[in-house]
Amino acid sequence: MTGDRARWRRLASDDLPDAGHESPAMVGVVDHDLLRLCERNPLAGHAHFASRELDEAQRYVGDVFCNHDLSLINRRQDLDTVFDHIRLGGVGLVMMAYGADVLVTPGALENFYLLQMPISGQAAIQFGRDDFHTGPGRASIQHPDEHLQMRWGADCRKVVLRIDRTRFERFVERCTGRPQRQSLRLQSQLELGSSAGQLILDQIKSGLRCADQFGPQNLPPLIVSHIENTLMSALLFLQPHDRTEEFSQLSTTGEGRIVTRVRDYLEAHADEEIDMPRLVEVAGVPLRTLYHLFRQSLGTTPMQLLRDIRLDRVRQALLEGGAERTVTTVAFEWGFDHLGRFAQQYRARFGESPSETLRHRARRSRH
Repeated sequence: MTGDRARWRRLASDDLPDAGHESPAMVGVVDHDLLRLCERNPLAGHAHFASRELDEAQRYVGDVFCNHDLSLINRRQDLDTVFDHIRLGGVGLVMMAYGADVLVTPGALENFYLLQMPISGQAAIQFGRDDFHTGPGRASIQHPDEHLQMRWGADCRKVVLRIDRTRFERFVERCTGRPQRQSLRLQSQLELGSSAGQLILDQIKSGLRCADQFGPQNLPPLIVSHIENTLMSALLFLQPHDRTEEFSQLSTTGEGRIVTRVRDYLEAHADEEIDMPRLVEVAGVPLRTLYHLFRQSLGTTPMQLLRDIRLDRVRQALLEGGAERTVTTVAFEWGFDHLGRFAQQYRARFGESPSETLRHRARRSRH
């Protein structure tokens, strides 16, 4: 614990490199296409916040991300927070700056992964046992369970991804065809000049372009789903993580293809009446075989998976719907006609009640 305090004191006291005076190890490849796109500020038309008040900035950023401590390192500087963002399914896309040298301490993020990509200036990151600097051309990725503390330079401006932990874990399960007992641990640094970095950056720029093209209006649901899936796919299959080797060895057997085919059908038709005879037809195997394959690959049954998919859709609707969208109406829309059982299943899957999810949405909408 004493060592951690010493690290945190160094973070607050050490100078960040001035622009143009970074060490060679800190200099990444600056993407000029991204810079031009960010100059257009495509997210400002969706949700824009600006403040010079520290407490106000801390509250607003906390509502979008999580509770955290925010403090000025140089008291002679004036805070000038600018925060623009849009939600794309389970991914929050943010452009932000504090305009002053600040120390940000969220601790463990718990409910989301965080990808931070400076487009100007420098930042120092303490994440778990890792200490490193980031600047243009170099991004950082934080796991939900590791302690995080950051120092932003006064000229630091970032594009940030907030990736919902539950949605990402479900996405990993769908892609791999097997349950994940532990959250994926992505490598904490990402060089944007690498081939993988360029591909991930392309997906981020695609999200920004879509936000720019549609302006302040809501993006079509199909486009939102596409952006969310491509961003999560890029991280899962391009960024190294603690199960890279395991995933590369996943079999593509006929049995795996059957499970994938049925799972994809459930995802695409979750809003329709689905029964087991229809799934047997989709799978092309007997009912007993289909149950066995699902139990072996996913540890569940086809109808339990359908229920989980529908619960995910309910949560998405509660988080993104208008004020007229109540828990009861959304639950009925997705086929949950026993509200008591639905509430139990919802809490078991997401760790909170549907009404608590609605309160999260209400807090965000006030800002």
